[in-house]
Amino acid sequence: MKTKEMKLFLGFTLLFAQFTVFGQQQDLNATGKNLRTASGKIRKLPYSNMALSGKFIGTALADSNWYYWCTSPIQGKDKKIHLFSSRWPAVEGMEGWSGPNAEISHFVGDRPEGPFKYVSTIMKTSMFPDQKTMAGPHNPRIEYVDGKYILLYICQDPSGVYGQRTGMMIADKIEGPWRFAGENDGIMITRSNDPKHWTYKAAIGADNPAFLKIGKKYYIYYKCGTPEHMAAKYGYAVSDKLEGPYKMCDAPITDNVSYLEDAQAFAYKNKYYLLTTDNLGGNTGIYGDLILWESGSGLKFNLSDAKIAMGNLLDYWGTEEDHKKLFAIKDHFERDRTGKLERPAVLFQNGKPAYLYAAGDLNVHGGKVSESYVFKIDFDDKKSKEHK
Repeated sequence: MKTKEMKLFLGFTLLFAQFTVFGQQQDLNATGKNLRTASGKIRKLPYSNMALSGKFIGTALADSNWYYWCTSPIQGKDKKIHLFSSRWPAVEGMEGWSGPNAEISHFVGDRPEGPFKYVSTIMKTSMFPDQKTMAGPHNPRIEYVDGKYILLYICQDPSGVYGQRTGMMIADKIEGPWRFAGENDGIMITRSNDPKHWTYKAAIGADNPAFLKIGKKYYIYYKCGTPEHMAAKYGYAVSDKLEGPYKMCDAPITDNVSYLEDAQAFAYKNKYYLLTTDNLGGNTGIYGDLILWESGSGLKFNLSDAKIAMGNLLDYWGTEEDHKKLFAIKDHFERDRTGKLERPAVLFQNGKPAYLYAAGDLNVHGGKVSESYVFKIDFDDKKSKEHK
């Protein structure tokens, strides 16, 4: 084929591909009714059933004296619902999340909807073995594996040497006592110092952890952004032992085209899932929606197999009139006007995903601090239906 003919052929091929992708996106929008905050936008991914069936239940954790953010749920052997949440004093403002007074605390309730009662503080800066390189615990993920409770978290690095790192605490009982796991004061993952590794010089470190046991191996999923944080993708570190040491994978395992964070990992019906945010909307087409990534192996997650897990808070809470009244309240907590959900986490009951907990970028009650919210979900896919 001659050069001119080749250029024409490639041009027509590219044009056809563009029309095909556009047609697929149009078809997605024609499948049922878009969620409220997707109005007028082109969706790149289909909705999951949980996105369309999600129902706002109410507030999981709230206190005018505290900011609540990451909330990780689990049903204990006592059949009660236990929440592990990051929080910090309200007087410190939103940026207090990484400060010396930030903590991860344990709460318990009789029902997934709450109310939840404070039990204890699991960790804060003063509890770390080395406070020169460990501070501001955040981003808890609670799991039960091999008869043990593990609590993943991130910590800040005041020295600036390591950046954010992922650690693990472990306990025989959910009430504790808790101890730092492994042989490195609880630290499981640190960005690589090997120039050839994809996490070398990761902008803020290795953070936002999730966990799965696949076969006989243990996987901690983490987010890394190189050379810039906004180019972050997910990878994993694997070990033959629960308490490590863990070895990082050689390349990212997500093919996201836009920034994402906040993963939770879980297995269901012989599939593996990552639940993440789509902070800027570049992956889903809708700013702030959540992504449900599906994989047969748990070692690679592709957008072609992903769906929109949930919309924004305003898709599920209140009417248009309620939203207007909320925005009219002076000085209410409004980190993001869309009500973007962050740090999503699924609660399993009777072996299936049943509830979703997430931090809200809006306080729907008009308060001045952030709250954690709970939603009832129907995870299993069914025939497409409109969201009302």
